[in-house]
Amino acid sequence: MADGRLAAALADLGGRIAWPPAPDVRARVIARIAEPPQTPWWRAFASPRYGFAPAIVTIAFALLAVLAFSPEARATATDILRLRGVEIFRGPVPTPSPTPSRSPGSIPSPTPSIDQLSLGQPVTLAEARQRAGFTVVVPADPALGTPDAIYIRAVEGSTAVSFAYRERAGIPVSPQAGVSALVTEFGGHLEPAILGKVVPQGTTLELLTVNGGAGAWMEGQPHQVFYTSNGGASFITDTLRLAGNTLIWEQNGLVMRLEAQVDKATALRIAASFQ
Repeated sequence: MADGRLAAALADLGGRIAWPPAPDVRARVIARIAEPPQTPWWRAFASPRYGFAPAIVTIAFALLAVLAFSPEARATATDILRLRGVEIFRGPVPTPSPTPSRSPGSIPSPTPSIDQLSLGQPVTLAEARQRAGFTVVVPADPALGTPDAIYIRAVEGSTAVSFAYRERAGIPVSPQAGVSALVTEFGGHLEPAILGKVVPQGTTLELLTVNGGAGAWMEGQPHQVFYTSNGGASFITDTLRLAGNTLIWEQNGLVMRLEAQVDKATALRIAASFQ
């Protein structure tokens, strides 16, 4: 069929079909256009007077979401203890993965060593004292003796010095760290570097005075060690090491931490030698 004849046939067919009447929507469209625009609720925070409010609202919603869906977060938010330069958080600790059994003939896992702790750059005591930016204090307790290794590392504008002690009589060797004791000290007066502790529910936490400064004794299940920066606004993973009993305290503008599987009396005796 030619195009002209097809067009004529379709036009004739259209005139024979009974189409339903089209609704008159002009009145509804005109009424909708005349309505004043509705202002979204969040526009109230968009004025220059509340220029900071969108960020606050976002943070608030994020915090509410975490607290709503995480019982652990709610417990943590209500159970925070603070020292100057230190934040101690109560909270759960990850369950260590079970050690896989070794099949006959397989290569045994390497023995934990100090080098695996990522404590920073190995230095001598003289180098640590020269580079630390504060007076480095070495414990003089005979139970520890001379450190087997000394490390220094930068921590968000501050400096941390660590003393590692391998096997010591009467002090068990940590299976995670491969050492009997680990001493860390840093300038707590520097706000960018804040040391934190995640304390699980199975750990005993006691606030006390050590060498005239505020301190805390943690005994029980292992706990994570991490750092926070910017006044606690962000967290920095610093090779999360699982430690045993820990004594942490302030002394002469420094934050001291002793990690060793000893009782509180022994830890306090060792701390007294930090003079």
